[in-house]
Amino acid sequence: MRIAYAGLRRKEEFKALAEKLGFTPLLFPVQATEKVPVPEYRDHLRALAQGVDLFVATTGVGVKDLLEAGKALGLDLRKPLEGAFRLARGAKAARTLRELGLPPHAVGDGTSKSLLPLLPQGPGKAALQLYGKPLPLLENALAERSYRVLPLMPYRHLPDLEGILRLEAALLRGEVDALAFVAAIQVEFLFEGAKDPKALREALNTRVKALAVGRVTADALREWGVEPFYVDETERLGSLLQGYKRALQKEVA
Repeated sequence: MRIAYAGLRRKEEFKALAEKLGFTPLLFPVQATEKVPVPEYRDHLRALAQGVDLFVATTGVGVKDLLEAGKALGLDLRKPLEGAFRLARGAKAARTLRELGLPPHAVGDGTSKSLLPLLPQGPGKAALQLYGKPLPLLENALAERSYRVLPLMPYRHLPDLEGILRLEAALLRGEVDALAFVAAIQVEFLFEGAKDPKALREALNTRVKALAVGRVTADALREWGVEPFYVDETERLGSLLQGYKRALQKEVA
């Protein structure tokens, strides 16, 4: 069983876990991620260091990158985060906050929309950690609640055009049995960069089993007309592979 991975991070972990479970792993990252140079958002980091009333964490890696960027400027950002009301978009961001000793006061289901009813009323200053792209839904909702929004983008995503075309070709040639996505943006990059999105959609609904980490990634597949074969709600890579193996066994039985 040949299982491809569209992610960029944790490739070696995916490979080791897949092999341990008896799969043949194939690595086809469709995205590139680059850290935003600290000077580009230095003023926003300094504003965060002065204190905020609300902190919205959207990804675990983004929270860690913010703290590292603060250290590069000689800023300790833990103190202002300790004094803020902390929201986590989903399980991964919540897990990172807890590991840092900054447990969230409320946690969404992994979607930006799920945070809307959790936003406290302002006025105040709200720090919004972005995950590679602007989030107008949250920024507008915060502004409507009388917050001065402080957007913080520690990294940005870019499509890996070569990786996208390699993966598309392998899928259409029948060289892949299952494809694992760990982020919605990977789904978007693949379909937006594909030469034949229609053929790709057909392959993922027939010959190739689409796997998704989390509800957001699964919804992105559905938006492109693909029904995921297996969705892991715990948002863990190991759990995804184990759950996929169980689903296969159930399908055979």
